Amino acid sequence: MRAEKARRENSMGLGSPARTVSLKRWLQVSFAGFAGSLLVALGLAVWPLVGDYLRAERNMRSVEAYGELLTAANRISAERGPSNVMMSIQPGSDEAAAARLAAFRTATDRSLEQILALPRTWTDQSVLLTLGERIGEARRLLQTARLAVDEVAALPIAMRQSADTRQAIDGMIAVADSYQSVLDISARVLAHQDPSLIGATLIAQSASDLREFGGRIASGLIPAVSLGEKLSADELDRFVRTEGRLLEIERLLRTQTLFEDDETARRLAQDIRQRFFGDGLNFLRRLVAKGREGGRYGADPAVIMSVYVPTLKPLEDLRVFALSHMIETFKAQSREALTRLLLTLVCSALFLALAFRFLYSVRTTILIPLMAARDMVVSLADNRPARSLGSQVPINELRTLFSAIAVLAQQTSERRRLLEQFRAQAETDRLTGLANRRRFEALATQAMKSARAGQMGLLYFDLDLFKRVNDTFGHHAGDEVLVEVARRLEALVAGQIVLARLGGDEFAVLCIDLDEAVQRTVAEAILAVLSEPFEIEGRRLRIGSSIGIAVLRDEGVTFETLCRQADIALYQAKATGRNRFCVYADGMEAAFQERNAAERDNLPGDGRAGAEPAPSTPSRRRLPPAA
Repeated sequence: MRAEKARRENSMGLGSPARTVSLKRWLQVSFAGFAGSLLVALGLAVWPLVGDYLRAERNMRSVEAYGELLTAANRISAERGPSNVMMSIQPGSDEAAAARLAAFRTATDRSLEQILALPRTWTDQSVLLTLGERIGEARRLLQTARLAVDEVAALPIAMRQSADTRQAIDGMIAVADSYQSVLDISARVLAHQDPSLIGATLIAQSASDLREFGGRIASGLIPAVSLGEKLSADELDRFVRTEGRLLEIERLLRTQTLFEDDETARRLAQDIRQRFFGDGLNFLRRLVAKGREGGRYGADPAVIMSVYVPTLKPLEDLRVFALSHMIETFKAQSREALTRLLLTLVCSALFLALAFRFLYSVRTTILIPLMAARDMVVSLADNRPARSLGSQVPINELRTLFSAIAVLAQQTSERRRLLEQFRAQAETDRLTGLANRRRFEALATQAMKSARAGQMGLLYFDLDLFKRVNDTFGHHAGDEVLVEVARRLEALVAGQIVLARLGGDEFAVLCIDLDEAVQRTVAEAILAVLSEPFEIEGRRLRIGSSIGIAVLRDEGVTFETLCRQADIALYQAKATGRNRFCVYADGMEAAFQERNAAERDNLPGDGRAGAEPAPSTPSRRRLPPAA
């Protein structure tokens, strides 16, 4: 294919450039490069938006997870209230208090389990492992602290010691301190993940700390109140230090801009100052004042909790608000990022669609027709049929081009038809329609190049009494006989058998890839069909045939040799009685030469060198009628 292309280009004077490239290939590479560059450019524009959206989504999940962690911290702190009540009443005296403690414990356990079941996509795997270990440690401390609370609550009040109650309360506080490491790690993770989370995280953490230390400051008074004892110096010191911690956290919260920008945050801050720092702490200060003087508090722990615990609610509300505010902020950021991303994607998709539609239009309306025109011209140059696309091309200039090529194709097709007709006439016997000698010899020569010994044979045969038909009925009748012979033979041969008329009444059959047994079978079939009577001018006459078979014994044998052997075998068949076939065998050549020499010696003449033989009179014997 390439050699033919080079030959055609050289014939058109195009020369041989150092390097050539297919136009189709060049266009494919160019379009691919353009499309790739376009996609890269759009990707660079879209990727930051994808990052913003994913970051907002992750921040939202992280804040939600952090909120669950703070909720668990609040549950742990809140569980101390009913625990303190149970350690200040007689065992079994208040079923409602026991049920309340059980409900708080269930809520704490459920909250810790929900933390462990959080989706693992909000932070790294290593952080999750560390948090899991810390939460597991806090749960173990919680179980130990609960056992201590239950042991104290099971004792009658008269048998309880303030040290045991204080130890049980310290155990519950130790759980909160242990769990605080979980909150610290989570806060650092959020700050590292996105610095914009620091402010909101600090507010939520501070609100949770207020709730924790607000509970601790009251829990520190429970042992003395429950037993009616005077507050010890250590208990008074704890109260002062815890109160100072609460005031420090409150001052830190007031510096956050959230309380300046948001009306709800300002209202919550005001509520905390009035209810917790006002009503709640003032109530505890009065109890401390009584505890300094002696153990006459005027209220038991249950009453104290019922008065003080409601003042902690604004602290919980602030924590919930801070988390909700963060979540809503990141939801808004996520929606905004998603909106920008979708708008960019839609615009990018529209731009890509228009760009590719333009490229597709150029390809289908210009480039493909040009390539089709090129293929048509090349097909015409290669003498192959070309299909026109003229009616399918919308561009006028290209339609004109295809019309011109179509005219050229029509002219080329007519020329090809004439050439095929001339070739068929040159290779076909005009009378019988069989292959002529020229065509037969070409086919045989080609077949012998791949023929195997014993698998190819050449059959020569002629009509035994054909000359009498011509002499008796004329050449027109002889032509009719030849046509009938061809018709009968064509019904026999197929596939690997080639039939030809060599001239006069001589025919040849070439058996390709068929062994000697099959060749004999073919000869027998030919004898059989040619033994049937022929209808000539109302008479049915038998003509018969003699066949010579030359089997390819050696792959080195030439076609000329094979023809001579078939001719000798035909001569032998006629010499032995006609209407039969004979297969060439070794020794026939010598016998044939001897007979030829004898016939030449017996030719009639005047004995002088170069004398012409006397003409013989053709036999005019009539053909025997068919039975």
